[in-house]
Amino acid sequence: MNIVIGKIGKAIKFKNLQINTGDDSSMILFSTMARMLPEHNFYFCGPNDLPKLSEAEYNYIFPNKNVHSMYVKYDRLDPNDKDLIGWDSLVENARKMNIKFDFALLFTGYVGYHCLNMCCKRPDGKYYTPLNAFKRYCGPYVHLVNSLNIPLYTIAEDPRYITINTEELFVRERLILTQMVDCTVPVAQKYITSYEDHTHIEKTPIPCTYAGVEKIFLMGIDKNWRDKIDIERKINNTKNPKCIVISNGHGTSGLNSGAVQKDGRLPGYLEYIINGLKDTPYSDTKVYGMWSEETMSKYPNIQDKKMIELGDEIADAKYSLVYSIVPNFITIKPYEMIIQGLVPFIHPDYDKNRILELPEYLYVNGPADLANKMAELDANPDMYRKLINECFDCIKPEYLDGSYLVNNIMSKIGNNLGFDYINHKGVESIFDHFSANVFDHTKFQTNKK
Repeated sequence: MNIVIGKIGKAIKFKNLQINTGDDSSMILFSTMARMLPEHNFYFCGPNDLPKLSEAEYNYIFPNKNVHSMYVKYDRLDPNDKDLIGWDSLVENARKMNIKFDFALLFTGYVGYHCLNMCCKRPDGKYYTPLNAFKRYCGPYVHLVNSLNIPLYTIAEDPRYITINTEELFVRERLILTQMVDCTVPVAQKYITSYEDHTHIEKTPIPCTYAGVEKIFLMGIDKNWRDKIDIERKINNTKNPKCIVISNGHGTSGLNSGAVQKDGRLPGYLEYIINGLKDTPYSDTKVYGMWSEETMSKYPNIQDKKMIELGDEIADAKYSLVYSIVPNFITIKPYEMIIQGLVPFIHPDYDKNRILELPEYLYVNGPADLANKMAELDANPDMYRKLINECFDCIKPEYLDGSYLVNNIMSKIGNNLGFDYINHKGVESIFDHFSANVFDHTKFQTNKK
């Protein structure tokens, strides 16, 4: 099969990849898919630096040599040509390749309502003018899928970007692979039906399916991660705090959470941590992340620290709380805490359907239940040892080698599109490809591919 890949709204980079950043999740998945599925060909159609790799670098990431770039530079617009979308050369390049694309698999991202030139008109009859960023990083995907009528599947790893909210995309998603329980979601933005007919369709329901997308961030974790955790150090620790909460990104910023909920994660942390544990032995629980000065001055237990700064504190602590600003939107956070050796207690609004199959004891029904369970485990070291090892067992080998997620995605697309897919073996050496600095240039040739 020939599969279009990429991330809408972003350029794909290949060097100095880091597994612990969301920016690299698309490359982690696509590189693993290409290695697991040598019989298929993958084509980046958006901005990417694949042509900048040396031959040795390319072979290192894509040993099956089945990943290609068909991206071409943006067409310079003739101001007298009112019909030029701006990505016609990309479509022509794809046609010259004489390849039938079986489907497109794209990560969703930040997309403007308009990303193609001279396409959609305003009420006054003039064309909307897209921002350059949207033209460059969204336009190629939209125009290619529209022009070649490519079946579209998307991966939504961010609750802000479930559907592709651009008015010009009329070949809509057939299925959204996400971190939510199976459901349908309406397209937030009205969209046209064709380039010729600008009749608009509004709120078309698109099916979403839970695909375990959060497990992208487990792909490539060091297979010996479990050996690095000193459980006895945690049990014998007399320091405080015993519980630390690590928040993603900006705890209260509009970019991270304000678009979904006004105060981000703060209300949940106030209820369960700051106020909920105030009169308990765990009143010193810290909430770390990126927070405003105003928030930190008002609540001293909330501090601006990154996980990388918390080495000893994480090694000594025993517990954490997992809370999402979007109810029932599964994230990597429980697994992330487990890999750090922390027991991740689960907020009632998180994983109500028990998709993650974590020990039931982790699911708390309120702040008092959280405090009581931590006290019970502190009083019973054997119970703590048993629970933390049960947590460790939840991180299965198929999560680490990519086989769970890749097979899950391909099976769901196969069922939807009507082809049979046979599960493939995973990749054992993902970690080698996604260490902090993936390329040691002293061992690679310098000639370009």
